Amino acid sequence: MSHSITIRCDICGATHSSSAADSVGALREVIVQMSWSRARWDGRVIDMCGGCGAREMAPSAPGRRCGSCEGGELFDVLGHDRIGHRLANALLRAGIDNLELLSGFSARQLRDLDGIGAVSARHALNRLHSAPNERRA
Repeated sequence: MSHSITIRCDICGATHSSSAADSVGALREVIVQMSWSRARWDGRVIDMCGGCGAREMAPSAPGRRCGSCEGGELFDVLGHDRIGHRLANALLRAGIDNLELLSGFSARQLRDLDGIGAVSARHALNRLHSAPNERRA
């Protein structure tokens, strides 16, 4: 009987599976060579694919708006940073184009969407329910 082990990026939801790995630890060793990593985020340890890791390490100019989008309620609420933009784009691809639609989703339902992991789902709900003056970051 064969089994498969899958690791999922907690930011974008990307997965990597292996039927050859005999443990999660062995699979983690393999995916480190593929630029996957573990990182601390909001006091938790998360799995991060190479793409998300590269974007998180990219420098950003402090105090400046992103300049890479035209805004809109999803981008403005979710944040003009790498995670906010990835999340807003994933939601738009899933047909969620306004805050009213987003407010009807639970964290579990968001994680089921393509491109959204646990951290992104939690980020979306936290930003959605935060006070407007807390969202200006």
